[in-house]
Amino acid sequence: MNSVHSKSNQTMKYSSPIMPDALIEVSGYTFCMHKALLANNSLYLRRLIQEHYDEENDICSFKLDIPGGAATFKVVAKYIYGQDLELTSSNIIPVLCAAYHLDMTDNYTRQSLISQAEKFLFKEIFRCWKETLEALISCEDIFSHADEADLVSACLVSLAYKVKKQKSQCPDWWFEDVCSLNLHLFKKLVKILGAIRHDPANISNAVIYYANGYDLGSDPNSSGVWSQEKRKLLEEMVYLLPAQKGATSTKLLLDMLSSSIKLNASMECMEILEKRIGAQLDAGGLVMLLVTNSKDNCRQLGTGSLKRIMEHFVDEHYTLPV
Repeated sequence: MNSVHSKSNQTMKYSSPIMPDALIEVSGYTFCMHKALLANNSLYLRRLIQEHYDEENDICSFKLDIPGGAATFKVVAKYIYGQDLELTSSNIIPVLCAAYHLDMTDNYTRQSLISQAEKFLFKEIFRCWKETLEALISCEDIFSHADEADLVSACLVSLAYKVKKQKSQCPDWWFEDVCSLNLHLFKKLVKILGAIRHDPANISNAVIYYANGYDLGSDPNSSGVWSQEKRKLLEEMVYLLPAQKGATSTKLLLDMLSSSIKLNASMECMEILEKRIGAQLDAGGLVMLLVTNSKDNCRQLGTGSLKRIMEHFVDEHYTLPV
């Protein structure tokens, strides 16, 4: 394959004794290819060729919008021309989404791009934690395509079972890695871990670790106003915490409640924390609560919050006779 690059035009030409008769523009790159090869590998491209074919000049030209853009189509083009597939953990999801989009199934060629890419994903990528995580991160830029093809959930489930099955002296071995996920994907992973009944305490610690990366307890900006993004993130973290009693330490719950008050979080968020703190006061939490609200402690909850916590404690542990 010969490549020609210029500021005004970026062109990919594929070596062949036959002159190219198809010009495909993808994200500013022009791919000079051959109609017959394109039509034999993709029903979608076959239809576009039919729609844009210029019979008088014996050529067709059209723009193509696919997941992953030009970098992904370059891999697709190499497959079409029988060159070695360059599949990696970072491009496997975009390539597979593009292959689905282009309808490159076994109905049109033996060992289609879809079948080869799926085999690589499930046999090679999903064998390893790091590669699976990289594949999941690559979904972020093409999320709608990857999610519709169930590739996002496939990556998440693979990661979740690796977390659950991995035996390690360090139960937090996976915390730092998943901090590279955006909030949307992290939330999905946590929910799957809960669904497969992973250790609630470990899930809780992972949520706290992820939240600490955003320094939720730091001082407000120079205007004295707390960041709306921090408030929303804190609320999301509270909703993700496992509901099981004791899964999150009383100290951490008190820290999050204090941050919630500072950030002016929603009443729903603070109510969740107050209920869970109240439910755990029998495990030495009462002393911690008193220390928390002492004059010498920077973590202040306010009388209203204290009152509600005590009411939840009473509701949880004491039942009045009828």
